[in-house]
Amino acid sequence: MSPTRFPPSQPQIGHNLGIYRLQGFSGRKTELLTLHRWLTGESSQTALAISGGQGFGKSTLATAAAWNTIHHFSDGVIWVGPAGRSSFRLYDIVRTMDTLLGTTLTRISQDRWGIGILEQLYRRKRLLVLDELSGATEREIETLVEIIGHLQDSGGQSHVLMIDRDIHPQILQLVGEHYLPLKGLTLEETVAFIHQRCPENVRPLALRHLEALHKQTGGRPLSMRLVLGLLVDYQNWAEVDLALAELPRREGVVETSAVAAFAVENFAAFWPQAGPLLDRLVSAAGGASNQAMRDLFWDDLGDDEEFAATIEALLARALIEQSFVMQRYLVQPAVRRYLAQGAMMLGEEWNRAHGRYYIHLARRYEEVPLDRWKEIDPEWGNIHLGADWCAERIERLWRRPALDFIRDPLETTGLPHVPVNLPEISGDLRLARDYALAMTHYAFWRHPPGILRWLATGAVASLALGDLRDYGWLLANIGRQLFFTGEVEAAIDWLRRAMQIFDRGDMMTELAYVHTDLGTSLRVLDEPRQALEHFWGAFESVAQVGELSSLAASYINLGSAYFSLHNYEEAVEQHRKALRIAVRMGNAQLVASAHNNIGLALEGMEKYADAERAYQEALSMFERARDEAGISTCYNNLGSVAYAQQKHAEALDWYEKDLLLSERRGTWMDKAATLHNLGHVALEQQDTAQALNYFTRSRDLYAAFQLTDYVEEEEEMLAYVHGLVAEDTAVKR
Repeated sequence: MSPTRFPPSQPQIGHNLGIYRLQGFSGRKTELLTLHRWLTGESSQTALAISGGQGFGKSTLATAAAWNTIHHFSDGVIWVGPAGRSSFRLYDIVRTMDTLLGTTLTRISQDRWGIGILEQLYRRKRLLVLDELSGATEREIETLVEIIGHLQDSGGQSHVLMIDRDIHPQILQLVGEHYLPLKGLTLEETVAFIHQRCPENVRPLALRHLEALHKQTGGRPLSMRLVLGLLVDYQNWAEVDLALAELPRREGVVETSAVAAFAVENFAAFWPQAGPLLDRLVSAAGGASNQAMRDLFWDDLGDDEEFAATIEALLARALIEQSFVMQRYLVQPAVRRYLAQGAMMLGEEWNRAHGRYYIHLARRYEEVPLDRWKEIDPEWGNIHLGADWCAERIERLWRRPALDFIRDPLETTGLPHVPVNLPEISGDLRLARDYALAMTHYAFWRHPPGILRWLATGAVASLALGDLRDYGWLLANIGRQLFFTGEVEAAIDWLRRAMQIFDRGDMMTELAYVHTDLGTSLRVLDEPRQALEHFWGAFESVAQVGELSSLAASYINLGSAYFSLHNYEEAVEQHRKALRIAVRMGNAQLVASAHNNIGLALEGMEKYADAERAYQEALSMFERARDEAGISTCYNNLGSVAYAQQKHAEALDWYEKDLLLSERRGTWMDKAATLHNLGHVALEQQDTAQALNYFTRSRDLYAAFQLTDYVEEEEEMLAYVHGLVAEDTAVKR
């Protein structure tokens, strides 16, 4: 059962498991067997939990269990922990799934995250590990409970493993007997532990005092490692024992946090560089890369030889860990909690240096395509910290939260005076502005919590620097985020403020973007004529710039606006203009979208044969681009146009293709909608038995996700079909 027998990666199984926790792992045979049985057995119990205090090895045990069962979870293993200084957020799950699985859950509204997460687990064999749940809100706990409840009701094979010091009562009720409160290692296991984890030069000494070591620490792995590190320094058990006797205890055992504090202070007292380095590492959220460790955290503390010696000493004393696979250094959580108490002593200059270093990594989100963002995501916690510090700095300067401050039209009223000409303040303003600008692209695609605060911070800083272009751009991005969260009318106010700035400054590219966003917002509010005016405004702005991809997008937006007004002829004309540009550019994705939109407009004109040809062209291009979402859309549209022409066999064939694709992609709500369409096709074919089958399957899928409105709609269709069956039976009698 030893997890260390597994290779560092498993072919064909997606995961983000680390292996650094398992270096020297020993013991826990009983617990591993228990977790293996729970994770791979026939029980319908979806959820399980591990609890225990600091340093008990909860995360290490969970990592070992995940590696031991990884072949069982053929659809992937997803490890999720909180980022930055924040407590656990539901956003951490959707962000990690986007990174690992290539999903787009961060692009759906927050109230649908639960359904999105459930879709990724439903009818799949996946393991979701949630570490450090203690900071989750009550609403987030309720959402997790709902997700797990639906999984258990559906009899799925995915599991959710939750780790925390204290398990929430609702979670405890849900996991039932699948709850493992972790205790320390046994005395027998401690022997093997010392052989694995103890520095060689003090191993005989540790084995001689095995029982005393076990008694002092209660067999808690981290406490024992820290004490073994103290032995390296003292070379005398009696002195270590005496020092431990002075530390706070609980139930007769020295507290891990107290051992961690003592170990840090003891080591820093005679190793000058260790103290400053550890203090700085408090701000290494999610760890520090090997490069950052040298260039930022070590920097002015010594030469390369001293760096190597210090790192080796810290590793030997269990104060930090090294992940060779991830090429990162990580601080032990108990050590970090102690160091965090004195983090303010680092002062503004350190936070400023940290922010300046990670702004370069934040900018990479703009520089690389979305499918490579996983290269940057390990630094998300550090980027998060940098953006938070900028927000705090601006709030200290003006003594107001930036978002409250910026709600006023500062572009006309002006900012209260701050001496921005001072070099330090001016530098901080530029850093705050640059962070916000770097995050706009990330924000557009992933909508992180706290983004409104960061954008508002950058807007205030931009205005203080006299930078109206960036000020307007950040106002527009605040509007975009409000649109995403459903606050459309508020979004329009921010967008209009930005539009006035861009219009006055003849900033045509920015003006095109904001006109487009206003048009989209007004369409959502069912104001199609006002929306059309803004889409024309966007076109006029783009036409002056002459950038082809933006021009094609403008034509597509105009076509969609005319489609909303049921002016299908004009819609076709605009989409054909977009198509010509897309063909010139050789952009298969854009060509496919234009063909599909032309098909929709032609279908609206009841030119079904022409619409069918347009959809076929779109399908061909989506297949070339390997865009499964686009392929699915075309299957549905081809089914719809075949149905309209009463080609029911063809419609059935297209919808069945989409059904298979939805099953493979795991897009269960798309599958439910396609089953509904198939039910109507079956009715047209007078196959009531098949119609009942389709509507029942659709209803059951919606019920699994507790979408009651859709369930009721399917129930109505089932009642209607049962009525047809009853009528037919009565006639035959």
